[in-house]
Amino acid sequence: MTGNFKIIGIIFLLLLFNCKKNENNLIIEDGKKLVEQNINVLLDSIESFDISKIKVPPVSLKDFKNYKPIKTEQLRIKLLDSVLVKKQGKGFFEFNLDEKCLINLKSKYKTNIVKLNNHSGNVLFVSFFNFWIKNNIGVIEVKKTIGISMSHDKYYFKKKNDKWIFIRKELLNMG
Repeated sequence: MTGNFKIIGIIFLLLLFNCKKNENNLIIEDGKKLVEQNINVLLDSIESFDISKIKVPPVSLKDFKNYKPIKTEQLRIKLLDSVLVKKQGKGFFEFNLDEKCLINLKSKYKTNIVKLNNHSGNVLFVSFFNFWIKNNIGVIEVKKTIGISMSHDKYYFKKKNDKWIFIRKELLNMG
């Protein structure tokens, strides 16, 4: 009789583990859809990091004998591929973005997905984290970093008919 309880216990644990895995897969699928459908919203303020857009007044050459104009290259965007997901209970897990998430991107900046932030010059690194879903409301935090400048925002979305609709954005930190 004890052997039967062990078998029933093992089957119960396997079913419980399988349900959690399926739940995580649904969250991953929704997370990728949210990023894919709203990539332009999530990357809404990237021009503010582009130093080539700053207008520099002309300099008098008689005042600056060794003056050479600074040439700036166009800003590039690197999305970090890991998205950290906050679970309803305790704990976190992550999923990876892929090139499909960039299908709807409309940007004049070269954008691609990378594994690490290597802090290279004139590259805006974007990371997504603290993603969670509850009652068809999705929240994701986005951190944009270039050099010592950064912004940290929280975006809110509502799911309607399998589409993630942007609700609002909250600025959490800027520096």
